[in-house]
Amino acid sequence: MSGFQLPHDQDRLADLGRLAGALAHEIKNPLGVVLMNADLVLGARPAGIEDAAWIRLQARMHRVRDAAANLQGTVQGFLAYAKPDQPDPQPVDVNQVLGALVEELSEGFAEDGIQTVFHPEEAMLLVPADRAHLRSVFLNILLNARDALRDREGGRRILIVSRAGQGTVRTVIANNGPPLPERIASHLFQPFVSGKEHGTGLGLAIVRRLVELHRGTVKVTSDPTQGVSFAIELPTRLGPVKPRLAITSAARPPRRRRRTPAN
Repeated sequence: MSGFQLPHDQDRLADLGRLAGALAHEIKNPLGVVLMNADLVLGARPAGIEDAAWIRLQARMHRVRDAAANLQGTVQGFLAYAKPDQPDPQPVDVNQVLGALVEELSEGFAEDGIQTVFHPEEAMLLVPADRAHLRSVFLNILLNARDALRDREGGRRILIVSRAGQGTVRTVIANNGPPLPERIASHLFQPFVSGKEHGTGLGLAIVRRLVELHRGTVKVTSDPTQGVSFAIELPTRLGPVKPRLAITSAARPPRRRRRTPAN
């Protein structure tokens, strides 16, 4: 009987959801004021203050700023999860979105000793999707992979594969980091569930929410020897990114002209 909900319980939960959203909005603005004033204090040393006192003041203001920034991130994540922008679907090439992200993140990943390998589908289908939403989905998963790989000693690797199927586009982002703890794996996409020490637990909840807004699915698998793999599948009725003739021509080597014998 513990899982049974009466109609008025559902109404109450809906009211609580709206209240939580309004409360998050009310918290967000004062946090911005705290952060702005912390930056102002840190950027202007008061006249006449001794070195030791200034060092203590800086340390305290950094703690204030870091705490406010962490809370602001949680509030923004909650708002993004509770009421995400509705998708503005346009024909999107998933390979372009992934390729741009790989290029954008490659330098930072290389500094962390992470090798990123991208195998795009040549005959990719267009997807009716919000480009910003897809970018957020893939970026969240890639950043989670980077964080997971920090616990691996060397040989860090992220593999990205895109494939087109019958009316679907599938993207797999896998890393060879440690497997997910059992207590986390089954609840990974739920809000406020995180395997990170200081994680908000909203990043992957937002990923699932955005994917579901596109009528897609996201699944995770974890293996002690293979690492962690995320698979995102999006439905599409659109045609290929490149016309079939262009794909075939690109794959086929140019034909040599036959020389005409000289008279």
